[in-house]
Amino acid sequence: MSYVALYRKYRPQSFDDIVGQDAIVTTLKNQLTSGKIGHAYLFCGMRGTGKTSTARVFAKALNCEKGPTASPCNSCASCRAISSGSMIDVIEMDAASNRGIEDIRYLREKVNFAPSEGRYKIYIIDEVHMLTTEAFNALLKTLEEPPAYVVFILATTEPNKLPQTILSRCMRFDFTRISTAEIVARLKKILTDSGIEAEDKALVQIAQSSQGSVRDALSLLDKAIAYSEKKLSYEQVLTLLGAVSHEVFYRISKAVLQCESAAVLEILDHIVKQGKDLFRFLDDLLEHFRNLLMVSINADRKLIDVIDEDYAKLQQIAQGYTKEKLLSIIDILKDAANDVKWSSQPRIVVEAALVKLTLLGLWEKEEGYISRIQHLENQVAALQRQLENINQIKQDVVVTPNVNSLAPKPVKSQDMTLIDTKDVGQEQVESPKDKAEKTNADGDVIGLLREDWPKVLERLSSQGKMTLLSTLKAGKIVPAKVEERKLYLINHGDAVYEEIILAEKHTIEEIIKQVSNVDIIIKGFVIEESASQEEPKVQQTGEPIENSELSDEEFGKRVIEIFGKDNVTFID
Repeated sequence: MSYVALYRKYRPQSFDDIVGQDAIVTTLKNQLTSGKIGHAYLFCGMRGTGKTSTARVFAKALNCEKGPTASPCNSCASCRAISSGSMIDVIEMDAASNRGIEDIRYLREKVNFAPSEGRYKIYIIDEVHMLTTEAFNALLKTLEEPPAYVVFILATTEPNKLPQTILSRCMRFDFTRISTAEIVARLKKILTDSGIEAEDKALVQIAQSSQGSVRDALSLLDKAIAYSEKKLSYEQVLTLLGAVSHEVFYRISKAVLQCESAAVLEILDHIVKQGKDLFRFLDDLLEHFRNLLMVSINADRKLIDVIDEDYAKLQQIAQGYTKEKLLSIIDILKDAANDVKWSSQPRIVVEAALVKLTLLGLWEKEEGYISRIQHLENQVAALQRQLENINQIKQDVVVTPNVNSLAPKPVKSQDMTLIDTKDVGQEQVESPKDKAEKTNADGDVIGLLREDWPKVLERLSSQGKMTLLSTLKAGKIVPAKVEERKLYLINHGDAVYEEIILAEKHTIEEIIKQVSNVDIIIKGFVIEESASQEEPKVQQTGEPIENSELSDEEFGKRVIEIFGKDNVTFID
């Protein structure tokens, strides 16, 4: 007899042989036991997870002479015929090659004939998503209301391509990926029956390479048995699959932690000389660091599909990594995997990616130093501000004017009286006289500042503060008013100028102190109307003007006095 491939020889013959689909198996068994059999089933899932095998076992359970039963006997005529594929009441169709409307019309005609051998007529349509739109439309009515003896089982790897009208008429079952441990257990059982020895690490490597597909795992095992002589070893499997040992990934992880660029390049050179596939190497390395990330965030053990021995090593390595660094490593490897596909020299791309991984540690150290220096600078600045506030509270200096004159003339240092205010923290009630004196003092200070403002601009120019000087000139910004050592400015230009000036207000305050010998704080800006309203109007003689309305004749005289007779023209 000719050789039969392992995945065909060990195809599941009962529900107990189906690996990793316990929820689906339990549901189907309960339906068989209760007799509540559906008329249409949809089996979805990736390749090699048991969709078609489960459909055949279900068909066998329905038509078994002892059935419907959850445990088909596999010995009656119906079970043997279904196992060999010779029963005419179990029709398997490949929708990839029978996808037209004529094929579905032929199926509809045959549906009306009662089963000739078994209890049910069962249609298993594989890769059903390949049917055309017209074929789906022709199948709808039959799928919704088939005869009582007909059961449809549709199988597909891409359920998203099915119309909603088909999905709504079927009982859907999603087949999941098979875990590495379950595949390894299945491989051990088959090797035991075949009398072949194998290392556990070799079987684990085969199971991981199958990516959750039992059929792919059996195909790889078939090839590995043919490659090996007596015992299936781990090194033989690595050579056969072109894969890299997990020890290599552990060494790379340690080299990245120690920032050893030369070490990772030596490891890569050894891999290349062995003829390993760089695409496969990058994918496996990406999976390795993904597992480290899962361990680092304390993810569920089920999310890390490795054996317990490898899981313990991952836990040990993950202690040296931060979550942020692992995320950065995954981003670098992901970009490298995309670039390798289009590069004529993939080795250079992989080398550059590995060197980047080792440099991450150096960048983290440098960034750590910088952040600590910045933190210290912020602390020093905060302490300086606190010290200034303390000094300001202890010695609050108020400037009082020379009461001998109310005229807005320059106020010199000898004309000022310094008052040391004590008990600043206590609330004090000012008398009307105190308020009047403070108002007069503010008026003298604003007069002094306006007179010395050109000198302030000159001092800015001499100190090289050209940006600030240009902003002040462009906005035509001048002092507006002073209230309790707080200076308010007027901006005749764009509002953007205010942000620039407030950012450099300490420079202006220092220059005002140098030029006018006045300690002042720039508080902000006021509009021109409010500034003019709050300022007392003063005649050239120095006498205050009452806030009464002027006659036209008086207004004209005032204008001529200010601007000159030759520069004024009155228009009625």
